[in-house]
Amino acid sequence: MRIPELLAPVGSMDNLKVAINAGASSVYLSGKKYGARKYATNFTLDEINDAVNMAHMHNVKVYVTVNTLIKEDELEDVINYLSKLYAIGVDAVLVQDLGLIELINRYLPNLKVHASTQMNCENQLKLDYLESKGIKRIVLPREMRKEEIASLNTDMELEVFAHGALCYSYSGQCLMSSFKGGRSGNRGTCAQPCRQKYKIEGIKKEDYYLSPCDLSLFNRLKDLSELNISCIKIEGRMRNKEYLAIVISNYRKALNKLKSGKEHRSEEINLVFNRGLCEGHFNNSPKRSLKAGHIGLKIGHVIDSKKNQIAIRLNDSIEDIPGNGDGLLLIKNNKDYGFEISQNPLITTLNHYQNGKNKPVKDLTRKNKVLVVKKVWQNKKSTFDLTESDVYLTKRKEIIKKAKEIENKGSSFVKSKLIITFSMKNKFPLLKGKLTLANRKQFECEVVGNTPFEKPLKKCVSADTVKKQLQKTDNYPYEIIQTNINYDGTLFIPISKINELRRNLFEKLELEVVSSYKHENKKIKLKTSENKHKNSGHNISFYTNNLNHLKNIENVKRVYLEIPNENDSLIISNENYNLNYMINFIKKAYEISHDKNYELIWKWPDITHDKLVKAFNKVKSILKKMHYNLPVMSNNFNGEYSSYSMNTANNETINSLRNYKIVTLSPELSKKDYEDIIRHCKSPSKIEILVQGSVELMKTRYPLLYGDEHEKNYKNHLIDSKGSKYPIHKSISSEELIIFDDRELCLINEINHLKNIGYNNFAIDGRYKDDDYCKMIDIYNNALNGSIYEKELKKHSLKNTTANY
Repeated sequence: MRIPELLAPVGSMDNLKVAINAGASSVYLSGKKYGARKYATNFTLDEINDAVNMAHMHNVKVYVTVNTLIKEDELEDVINYLSKLYAIGVDAVLVQDLGLIELINRYLPNLKVHASTQMNCENQLKLDYLESKGIKRIVLPREMRKEEIASLNTDMELEVFAHGALCYSYSGQCLMSSFKGGRSGNRGTCAQPCRQKYKIEGIKKEDYYLSPCDLSLFNRLKDLSELNISCIKIEGRMRNKEYLAIVISNYRKALNKLKSGKEHRSEEINLVFNRGLCEGHFNNSPKRSLKAGHIGLKIGHVIDSKKNQIAIRLNDSIEDIPGNGDGLLLIKNNKDYGFEISQNPLITTLNHYQNGKNKPVKDLTRKNKVLVVKKVWQNKKSTFDLTESDVYLTKRKEIIKKAKEIENKGSSFVKSKLIITFSMKNKFPLLKGKLTLANRKQFECEVVGNTPFEKPLKKCVSADTVKKQLQKTDNYPYEIIQTNINYDGTLFIPISKINELRRNLFEKLELEVVSSYKHENKKIKLKTSENKHKNSGHNISFYTNNLNHLKNIENVKRVYLEIPNENDSLIISNENYNLNYMINFIKKAYEISHDKNYELIWKWPDITHDKLVKAFNKVKSILKKMHYNLPVMSNNFNGEYSSYSMNTANNETINSLRNYKIVTLSPELSKKDYEDIIRHCKSPSKIEILVQGSVELMKTRYPLLYGDEHEKNYKNHLIDSKGSKYPIHKSISSEELIIFDDRELCLINEINHLKNIGYNNFAIDGRYKDDDYCKMIDIYNNALNGSIYEKELKKHSLKNTTANY
């Protein structure tokens, strides 16, 4: 059985030491720019250099995240930044931007690239494309299930998240923070709107509908190993040392035991930051968190609450009883109350407590235990009735102590093997070392002392004394496996000189190891040219999933047709697809459109797991036999048309998508970004801009409703604290929900500027709109011809925004 690499998050130099000492086999970190966690402490280039040197000495690999979308005016800066990282000797970089992969292959072909989870590689088509681009490893989406991972076929390494926070949306597919708060998750500045409370229209309860429990595959490590997963990843570059020490050390112990077919069980990971733990989509068992912050380990429920104390009926599985200084959290009816135990609690039995006997119990393995705790109200005026509250243990003094021990006294996962040989050369001490790293690199060095051996005046230095001094490792991560002493022990030299000789050898070996990873730093100058494009007319594209639109659409170049779900409820499922429905919908659309003057294009959902891809290919094959041939809009890197969800932000990405006829730019871009792209663009006819419509803010595989919530009389709207209503629709897959902006993107007042600088393809999104929305086409055609009719615009789109433009 292959034991996967254990990859740990590192947000600072202090955390790096903790990760190494806790047993990480690799770490990932970010520089001050281009990382998806901008608000972590992060590293300067000098600090990255120091981190790489330290990690390599401990046989730990270093991956640097450069996983934001790259804008046109950043391309030269970022490729030179990557050149510096390559020179420093990082083991790989994590990348989201397709254009950046092109630049790396062109200028830094020996730099290893891992595809970030932000790239959202959920199917075989995407894996095949990225493998053809030389990608060495794919970080799979957290939404993938065990059986979906098992079906993948690739020579690339597969990496999965095993522990930590879960985003409600697919990574790279969330624009909520960007459009609602001006902080883009694709640019590393997510404001985490998913951790706020919302309402579902028709359901009075306000809850954390978009906040999943945290992920823990701690009990699924054997499954992951059997899936041939190369690397398991811990999330948490913004977490504290305690979190890193406890989580990494427990995963290391579990992986080590897995080698010998044993299991490592521990509740410790429940006691460092978590919003409740679940196995997420791996076993199709996601859960909603009870609160946005730390919850801890559930230990029981309150059976009695008095003025100054509470009685907690402990779960029978709990043997490690909370004590003085530990933290408790009580949750009831969406309210919570936390406090620290101020004195040792009483442990008794349920029978004793109910009979008024506060008799302590010594046997902590007994069933029906009750913990009687003196409570401390943080708010004396609170009327929160604690009875029947669920009780969580949030903090243990022993855990904090253990974390500090790991930080200060831990050791790296694998130490380098060292053979040393001591002898004399012309009476001067000579020390040779042969060091073998975990990756089997070998280094041989020798040092000669500057003080010769002498005849002893009183006492000679024995061979055993020399050996004893040479076997000290001085906190270097070396394991001395053999010591050869070629000296008869009849001469004298100061012990300090032996120690100096040893230190000199170790330092020389360290320099050899560190230097072996370094490369030349090349200054890269990108070849760019500024192009002035003549205005060659304009084309309008229209997105729809409404067959009535097809009858009324005129004066458009393309229509992107998406098949709507038959049952557009909030209930998601993993059922078989209705192929007949899909075929009949496309047939009707084709028959309506066959004599129209627009091109009909079948838009696939932006998320297409392999099961859906196979279903679509089957539908396509049947339609082809019936002589219904439609081109496809797909974000699987192999289509003819791409939607804005492909996150295209620069010309390198546009040029890399060679098979595509139309590439739609990201709606997150600003006016300046659009100007920069068209200025350097060689094929403006290939680019399209979304200028009107409700933007998809989130695509998710998580349910919004659980259990009996489905039975309530709800409507498909998410409502935030300001009363904004976000429409929610279900993908044709029935496995994904899509949350749309409550406002419409509207660039009508900028349309002529965009046309004048060279853009000629503009898209309107009419999905889920009424039949009259087709009139928006005329409004934009008139605007492109110089006439903007504001009143007409407001009839069809009451709430408009220019968003990031």
